[in-house]
Amino acid sequence: MRLLGWVGQPGLWAMGLLAGFASVGWAAVTLPAPNCGDRDQILLLQALEQMGRPDVVLEEVALFDQGRCLIGLVLDRQGLSGSLPGQIGQFRQLRSLSLSHNQLSGPIPAELGQLSQLQQLFLDYNQFSGPIPPQLGQLHNLQGLFLDHNQLSGGIPPELGQLRQVENLILRNNQLTGSIPGQLGQMILLKGLFLDNNQLSGPIPAELGQLYNLENLYLSGNNLSGSLPPELANLKQLRDLRLDRNQLTGELPAFLAELPRLERLQVQENPGLCLPTALLGWFGELNGEEPIPTQTCS
Repeated sequence: MRLLGWVGQPGLWAMGLLAGFASVGWAAVTLPAPNCGDRDQILLLQALEQMGRPDVVLEEVALFDQGRCLIGLVLDRQGLSGSLPGQIGQFRQLRSLSLSHNQLSGPIPAELGQLSQLQQLFLDYNQFSGPIPPQLGQLHNLQGLFLDHNQLSGGIPPELGQLRQVENLILRNNQLTGSIPGQLGQMILLKGLFLDNNQLSGPIPAELGQLYNLENLYLSGNNLSGSLPPELANLKQLRDLRLDRNQLTGELPAFLAELPRLERLQVQENPGLCLPTALLGWFGELNGEEPIPTQTCS
């Protein structure tokens, strides 16, 4: 495989990932690699023109394999605008797609669900609107899904629970509504679940207690209600739990003090939530000299 080049500093992380792809070369794969000819390059040039940047130098943003198939595309901070063309879904060998920090708008095309080899998808910090396509649940090789800081609306598709390889699901800072699907509890490798600053409602699903590898759970700034499910006691790897600015009720459960790796807990601005007096000492140690951000239980 040949590495066509590097983008600027903001894209180094994603391009570093692509460089790793190039260095390993998928040597263990014995099947003959597909030959894309000029097809992928032509499709890419057409897509760039539709997004307002026909002048982008491909050697600086794209990675092709020996069969001239596009396997990596990093277009962070490139001033892209307009809608994301559905033809992006035709790059069937694409492993990483990063379009962060642009002005792309309109819906996320359902055709992205055809990218069966995709491992990383970065669409964060744009102006995408409309629902999250349930077809993204077909990306069974995906390891990271970053859709944060957009204007996405509607519910979280239950189909995302089919993404069993994903380690980070980041949907924060959108306009998502409805309940958190219990199917997300099937994402067994998940380490980071970031759903904060949306308009989600209903209870925290008990199925999240099946995420045994979870380290970060961000649910702040929604309209979640009810008490904390006891199944969250299974999250022994949890480090950072953020539940503030919701409508949660009841006592903070004692199992929180037994989570061995918990370093941060935010629960303020839940009017119906209270802290048992038995947990006052533990809570004070966890949060240092910060004031207790919720009322004590009577």
